[in-house]
Amino acid sequence: MLLFIENLTPRGQASQTGTLRVNSNAISAIQPPISNTFQNGDNIYCTHTTGYYVPNPKPAWWMFEFCFESAYITDIQIYYREGQAERMDGFKLYVTNTSTIPPDGYLCYEDGPGLPSITQTIPCNQLGKYVIYYDDKGSFHVNRDIGPIVELCYVAINGPLWASECSFVLSK
Repeated sequence: MLLFIENLTPRGQASQTGTLRVNSNAISAIQPPISNTFQNGDNIYCTHTTGYYVPNPKPAWWMFEFCFESAYITDIQIYYREGQAERMDGFKLYVTNTSTIPPDGYLCYEDGPGLPSITQTIPCNQLGKYVIYYDDKGSFHVNRDIGPIVELCYVAINGPLWASECSFVLSK
């Protein structure tokens, strides 16, 4: 049997811990353009969670829920905001079967020492209902601590399409 790998994000919905600006919501990460560009004029292309410069910050997260029971995820492509690698330093990427925060599922990736690349393809090879980008570390930037923040410009969650029917209505 031959399986075709495709981006599964058109078959689900995204959410996140709050939104800094109206047009920087969770769905921005699963819509084109495919780039690391945060903004062009008044158009913002990336997610941006709240918690920026907040004392005693809480973890920040972005979550994708498949519209069917589960999906086999081969890899996850992440395009993070250009010029802001320090903000994603220490992030974790999970595939889970629950929407629990902090995540309690399979840890696909944990960023190690040094700044990560703002464009990554992370192999996962795991079955799950949710993909969660999680940051509980935050960063130090321009002489001050910044709480955990998520600024995803594009995310592709790749795998074979097993189900064509969704168990909930997708929001556009």
